Amino acid sequence: MRFVLWLISVIPLCILHPIGGFLGEVVWRCAPRFHRRMSENLRQAGYRPEAMAREVSRQLGMQAIESGWIWKRPHRELMKYVKATEQADRLIADALASGRPVLFLTPHIGCFEITPVWLAQRHLQAEGRYMAILYRTPRKAILRPAVQKGRETPGIVPAPADLKGVRELVRAFRDGQIVGVLPDQVPSKGEGVWADFWGRKAYTMTLPLKLARQFNAIRIVAWGRRVPGKGWVIDARRWEGDLTGDLNKDAAAMNKALEGVIRRIPEQYLWSYNRYKCPSGVQRPPQESEARHG
Repeated sequence: MRFVLWLISVIPLCILHPIGGFLGEVVWRCAPRFHRRMSENLRQAGYRPEAMAREVSRQLGMQAIESGWIWKRPHRELMKYVKATEQADRLIADALASGRPVLFLTPHIGCFEITPVWLAQRHLQAEGRYMAILYRTPRKAILRPAVQKGRETPGIVPAPADLKGVRELVRAFRDGQIVGVLPDQVPSKGEGVWADFWGRKAYTMTLPLKLARQFNAIRIVAWGRRVPGKGWVIDARRWEGDLTGDLNKDAAAMNKALEGVIRRIPEQYLWSYNRYKCPSGVQRPPQESEARHG
């Protein structure tokens, strides 16, 4: 695996992305399970798989292979390939200037590995700020050292999805810092609620919502749109509206905000992700339980 990551890291991005696109299309054609899940998720969101599947699979291949490239590259060098819209730059600068903590939501759109790197390099280090990133340890042990090292950088504090990580998030919010999460990642038992996502119940994380309300955090949804062969463009929107404290309503509102962002570049969303899975020990939502036993 180390050799593979090294090999990926020395390939120019203008060559790497086409390779990833080709591999993604091969997987689409040769992996029935991958094909089926992607098609089901696209249909659930109102898209026609036959019209989008080829491009979506190509983008997923690029996403998979570019992650290793990012992990192995110096972060300052990566900034040569990253641009940001004026709105994203201004939004982040204003949020940091406010002195309030920030909840930085980066869903599985485009390149979600590059957005925290950009934030740390462009804004946080110069101001002596940092971001605590909630992450889940990769299941494959061989990937853990590479992922851990790739996500370590001045301005970023990894927070594992356990009690220690929760304490890190609380500390960051309390200190007026930034907390980064993948809001459409399925949480473990007891860490979420069932909320609508494209008209179907998805187990949705609630911890960031609780803490954002408790500490009156500014909420920003950010993403890195991939420009194949050239790099990424960072964009961001503020998630407006009050958090009510009703976790079901707040989780549904977050999912609705994510849907709006995904609509901007649907071909770069991670449609192959098993977003509707039921974590071990969690009871399925009533309508699905009835359908399975009916």
